Amino acid sequence: MHLPLGTFSPDVKLGLVSASRNCFPRSLSEKRTVALLKECSALKLRPAVPSGRCAIIESKDDAHGAADQLNAAGCDAAVLYLGNFSPEIEDAVFVKAFRGPVMMIAAAEESADTLMTDRGDALCGLLSAVLAVTKRGIARRVFIPQQPLLDAKAGAAHMVRFVKVMKVYKGVANATLGLFGPRPRDFETCNYNVACLASVGAEIEELGFFDLVNEIRAVHDRGEYRGILSSMRKEMSSIPPDDFGVRLATYEKAVRNFHERLKLSGMTSQCWSEQEFSLKHVPCYINARMAAKGFPIACENDAYSLLAELMGQYASDEGVTILDINHTIPANLDKSLEKYPLDDVVGLFHCGNTHPGRLLDACMKHQVIMKRLMEPEGEPDITRGTIEGTIAPSPLTLVQVGGAGDSLRAYLAEGEFLNLDPKTFGGVGTAYLPGFARLYRHALLGRFHHHTAAAFAHCGGILFDAMKLLGIAEIHTPLPKDIPYPGENPFAA
Repeated sequence: MHLPLGTFSPDVKLGLVSASRNCFPRSLSEKRTVALLKECSALKLRPAVPSGRCAIIESKDDAHGAADQLNAAGCDAAVLYLGNFSPEIEDAVFVKAFRGPVMMIAAAEESADTLMTDRGDALCGLLSAVLAVTKRGIARRVFIPQQPLLDAKAGAAHMVRFVKVMKVYKGVANATLGLFGPRPRDFETCNYNVACLASVGAEIEELGFFDLVNEIRAVHDRGEYRGILSSMRKEMSSIPPDDFGVRLATYEKAVRNFHERLKLSGMTSQCWSEQEFSLKHVPCYINARMAAKGFPIACENDAYSLLAELMGQYASDEGVTILDINHTIPANLDKSLEKYPLDDVVGLFHCGNTHPGRLLDACMKHQVIMKRLMEPEGEPDITRGTIEGTIAPSPLTLVQVGGAGDSLRAYLAEGEFLNLDPKTFGGVGTAYLPGFARLYRHALLGRFHHHTAAAFAHCGGILFDAMKLLGIAEIHTPLPKDIPYPGENPFAA
């Protein structure tokens, strides 16, 4: 999804249509729909509703009319609300005719006082309606919440949540990923399969690294970098006073040009080590700045992590970062760690592509490991550009996808960045992720590579539902202690 810089998730237009079975009073569905819309309004949600008789589906003509109206209104998704038992054939006809995903929910009975006169039996009707959808092979486009039998207030809250799920779905299904250059040799695990990415709707623009180099030269010759350089120096006073800032600003302007020209959702760069030798800088700071504007850039041409970053961004509606699942934590790092299971505390690190606004004491420095390799003698030059600092305490959701044949698999984990000094270099945070050690051993090893996208919010529930709607069948999450992973030794101490 191509978004203007400063925007983090797409707008979603939601439709609502109700249904009524002919042996139940239409007025019951009408009354319950009015109550649902009133609760939606209180939550500042105003779904599009078909006009005329097809606002309540009773016949096939109603089903087609409702779908036609919501399609014409540009609805990205719809809610099919069973105000009573509902007609299952007509329910399925609507789902089939509407072009987007459909959330199916049903009305809970309101009161013991009305069970004799206004009982709707939607608990029973939903069984028939979902079976009708399944028999027609269109269940993949149907989203059913954890508890689909709802009163008006809960129904409205679920509709608001569905909009959040749809932001991820719409963003990913319409994403265009710009991939610049081949995967660096030293990062074999950062390979990707275009078919896997296409399985969720993402489009790929594969370009050469020379395309980026040529654009940078043109930007420099035209002097288009000056405004960006001024912005950078205001944001980071530690940018060196020599011409290094020009190198960074020129690169960012080239990136912005591709964002607009190719309508990209995000991009990858060929960092490590061609980018440093050719462009004379580490791109971390620019990557951080662009992620903070809603245009994430993944390192090492890592297309899977870019897609994961976009998922985290759409779900949290704010900037994200990419990190390595990097190092174990010594028990003596900080006294506060005594209250955490140490195996579930992990160091999350990257060279320095997390935005300064997310870091404590952010400062531009050079990449220590790269300098050992590329500039072993003298002062650092081309390995400058990382942002050093401790990731500030915050909620955390890790999200990653990887190839599984021509489809995707994924994992999700929630936790928090802790308020302590990591005592090491880079853009780094110490994270507590409940159940991480077992997830790492029994789900991550052999399936996923070392990068992970990090969202600064708890959005695992939204991401899980969006992934299922996108057709990702294999989603790994931490399991409770009493539930073994497949292949886990149940007798291990």
